[in-house]
Amino acid sequence: MLILKVCSAVHMDCLPSMNDSFVFNSWSECASAGYLRSIKIINSIDSSIVNENKMVVNFQCVQTEES
Repeated sequence: MLILKVCSAVHMDCLPSMNDSFVFNSWSECASAGYLRSIKIINSIDSSIVNENKMVVNFQCVQTEES
């Protein structure tokens, strides 16, 4: 499972986590998806807001038990 957080380095705070329930076939696929989705998120926010608030996207892949 991929978990993403949009954070501000200026405010030292993050928005609530966004969990992607998609099941990836490998750790590599999850990590790649994390970077790609992070780029999409940052690009969807006005650059002046990103720059003023020094926004970043943190992500992590969490292994889940398959049913």
